[in-house]
Amino acid sequence: MLRTLLLVVALVVIAGIAIQLDDAGRHEGDAGGNVTVTANPVTVGTENRTVQVPVVRMEERQVQTPTVSVGNAQANGQ
Repeated sequence: MLRTLLLVVALVVIAGIAIQLDDAGRHEGDAGGNVTVTANPVTVGTENRTVQVPVVRMEERQVQTPTVSVGNAQANGQ
């Protein structure tokens, strides 16, 4: 049962590859192999729009922070 399923999947994949390869060879062109491509004009620019933008604000608050203290009064030379 599993082998049959794998065989069917493999055949579908091989058929898909064959269709893609066959389709890749068909292009509109003349006898010299030249292809004509027509493109519409593209414009690039900016315009003003109103959009929602997330804003981060800094503010000062008193919060508890972890601290580390050493009981020995000698300074470490490192």
